[in-house]
Amino acid sequence: MSNTLALSIFLLAFFASITFNGFFRNIAKQNKILIDIPDKSRKFHFRATPLTGGIGIFFSILVTGLLLTGITDARYSINLNSGFLENTRLNDGSISKNFEVDNQDYSLSLVQDNEKGNVSVKIDSVDQSSKQNMVEIFPITNNKFMVLLPNGQEKYYLSENGKVSEISNENNLIIESFTPENTDQDRINLNNFSISLYLCALFILIFMIFDDFFDIRASYRIVFQSLIVMLMIIMTDEKIVGVGNLLGFGEINLGNFSMVFTIFCVVGLMNAFNMIDGLNGICASLALLPLVYVAYFGNFSYGLLIPIGAIIGFLAYNLGYLGKKRGVFLGDSGSNVLGFAVAFICIEYSQNINHDSYINPVSALWLVAIPLIDCITVLISRLLKGIMPFRPGRDHLHHKLLDIGMKPKKILYIFISISVFLSLIGLFLENNFPDKEYISFYAFIILSMSYYLLSKVKLEQNV
Repeated sequence: MSNTLALSIFLLAFFASITFNGFFRNIAKQNKILIDIPDKSRKFHFRATPLTGGIGIFFSILVTGLLLTGITDARYSINLNSGFLENTRLNDGSISKNFEVDNQDYSLSLVQDNEKGNVSVKIDSVDQSSKQNMVEIFPITNNKFMVLLPNGQEKYYLSENGKVSEISNENNLIIESFTPENTDQDRINLNNFSISLYLCALFILIFMIFDDFFDIRASYRIVFQSLIVMLMIIMTDEKIVGVGNLLGFGEINLGNFSMVFTIFCVVGLMNAFNMIDGLNGICASLALLPLVYVAYFGNFSYGLLIPIGAIIGFLAYNLGYLGKKRGVFLGDSGSNVLGFAVAFICIEYSQNINHDSYINPVSALWLVAIPLIDCITVLISRLLKGIMPFRPGRDHLHHKLLDIGMKPKKILYIFISISVFLSLIGLFLENNFPDKEYISFYAFIILSMSYYLLSKVKLEQNV
């Protein structure tokens, strides 16, 4: 990873977000549209504030992606058959990688033939100065391979510690050695998953802008959310297919229920992020932390720096660092887009079991613990009281903390600190009990029950 390139991408996304959030904010103020008016019941701000944060974040991500190759050293790796983590997933036995050998870029397409027990490799020169070549690789031992060249010649290679050596078959004497450099890590991965994510996010943005205008009924919103999640699954085949040994009785594979379960989880998380968006900075910060987590502990991707920079740029307005009179809110459009993106990125990282970027599916719960647990608690509490579950109210955790006298900024810092702490708990449980997901799951259930009891008994007594 190039620190200079990473910083350049982050700053480009950050300043693009500053620019677009300011631009759309001014349009909303001048035309008096998408403005949130404070009231005396649920809205605690003092000024009429534009609900354009989601629009600003979306366009800053889009424009940053378009400008990257022109003003930074970033290069795109385009593969419309792969997922968000390019070359981490073996789809239909095929995989693509980019390498550099002797200052020459090559694209390798690998196809595994399980019946023959070999891998066919198509090698293309990136600058097209060389012809395409197809070779077949047959494993002999764990690190020794026989390569059948296009002209029928057989060569033998030994792979050790990232170095590949051509050897003689008779006595394993090294003839020549070289070290291929995987250049995928130096590229922005543009693929089917990322394009579909942007497209579906655009649909969500447009629909939820109308919700910000006209306050669409909750049932209609849920139907739309379900349809857009289904569209994303159809376009990318990204879904939760397994949750690991969640209950302690063996691996749980969802089979035909994977699509329904994925829709339920993603729609739930979209609404959880929407419901937690009650104080400045909370929703965006709780969406930012999972992205930082998977970028740091997973397979690093330059592409993740774009939404990270865009969200931080929005927070500069939302938290008043650019002036309290220049505030911007996410609106339903922004909170739903963030919830949708976080959900599918967690799914992508938690379902790629063939790569070291993999995290246990249950670990994703710890990354979104606060919005998820708060949402479930509020819904259960409202149902028990006979109240419509998606009706606006003052029964979220941040409302209760406000009612006992806490300042909004202090609540934000508490939420961020707890979220970081819970993410680290999830990481600790995954690293120490990698094949015992049920330990992490039961710990999460205990946390959820403890939170429910605390919010019902302790906080409500103090109100």
